[in-house]
Amino acid sequence: MSVEKTYFDKIAEYGQLVIISGPSGVGKSTVITNYIAEHPNACKCVSVTTRPPRADEEDGEDHYFVSHQEFEQLIRSQQLLEYVYRGQNGYGTPKNAVEKLRRAGRNVILDVDVVGATKIRTLCPDATLIFIMPPSWEELERRLRSNSTKTEEKIRSELETAQEEVLCAGQYDYILINDTVEKTVRRLGQIIHGNRYSRNSMRTFLESYIESELTPQSDLADEILSIHRD
Repeated sequence: MSVEKTYFDKIAEYGQLVIISGPSGVGKSTVITNYIAEHPNACKCVSVTTRPPRADEEDGEDHYFVSHQEFEQLIRSQQLLEYVYRGQNGYGTPKNAVEKLRRAGRNVILDVDVVGATKIRTLCPDATLIFIMPPSWEELERRLRSNSTKTEEKIRSELETAQEEVLCAGQYDYILINDTVEKTVRRLGQIIHGNRYSRNSMRTFLESYIESELTPQSDLADEILSIHRD
């Protein structure tokens, strides 16, 4: 392995946090699943939930199953990057689990709504926010109607919510139009690969380099970091 390749691989030793948002029915889960299948270094993070496990689910594999009291404690102690209640049950993303994966060099991809994405951006300024749009409103409605379990009322409600969510797309770092899954997965890969050597990734590498290679008293340490100081 060349010195140059070793150097640039070290820059990316700390994984990225990628937040995917978009309307219901736009194909977020399919895009994420296909991307992770093609990129073993990428992963999702197991979420925390208060709902009881199903027969085929295992704690720590499908979800971390906790009591309502434990869930509230996680919220109070700010151990969740984001959380949401669906009916009587809560769902959240554990901060420590995400950090552990990133420190292991994994790129963590989360499917989060607009409100959750805003919370995560506050806690993790280096997160990359990507909003996925449908190619047209007609196509989004077609995709929603392809789910035979949804009522007309549910479809109309999700279309109205989608129109509200799209208004927030300008707050994201990138917008992808999911015309085909193959193209969207490829574009997502281009974004993540491009971010590998971004300003945030470089600063993480420099801090790691300084800690391991330079003495704390070195004037060079402050000089290097000042170049990448916000």
